[in-house]
Amino acid sequence: MHKPILFAFLLFFSSVLSAQQDILLFKKGSLTLNMYTKDSYIAFQISNRAWYAGFITRIKGDSFYVKPLVVRYSLMGADTANLQPMPFVLADLHAMPKPGVLIDYGGPDGYHISGAGGHVHWYWIKAGWLFRVGGAGYVLLDIVNGLFRNELAFSIGWVYGAGVFAIGELLKHSYKLYYVLGKKYHFESIPTK
Repeated sequence: MHKPILFAFLLFFSSVLSAQQDILLFKKGSLTLNMYTKDSYIAFQISNRAWYAGFITRIKGDSFYVKPLVVRYSLMGADTANLQPMPFVLADLHAMPKPGVLIDYGGPDGYHISGAGGHVHWYWIKAGWLFRVGGAGYVLLDIVNGLFRNELAFSIGWVYGAGVFAIGELLKHSYKLYYVLGKKYHFESIPTK
């Protein structure tokens, strides 16, 4: 009586074991930052600078299939599209978003980094937005005050405002919301069989 149950049990687990797929590791040097398996959510940029996001449906060697996650928001609610999985190769990947960065579907333009910054701490300061707005606002306020008082002339406040704006521009061009793949950041495929 126990032999048929044991046989069914072994048959079930052998089918589960044969269905295992490879694992993708996103690494910084030898440190593993993230692990991706079947049904994991992944967002990435390919070599033509187009972003993609979705759920992994299959991993085999250095290739994987991603079922795109397309959510369209409207006044009536959210609509999710069901698309076919798309194949990708690890050699075609260019960048990975940093933790907390949100990749959104933007309609005909495809995917893009969300302008809201996702859940990145201090995003408005790191990206220089606060400095650019503050510097431009200070200079504009000084000009408007000078026009109302009929005393419009170059002041040292314009230099301070321009300096703060320049700091914001430097931060904007130096802060990246993604890791560029290369020697420092890379993917490894780990076979499970």
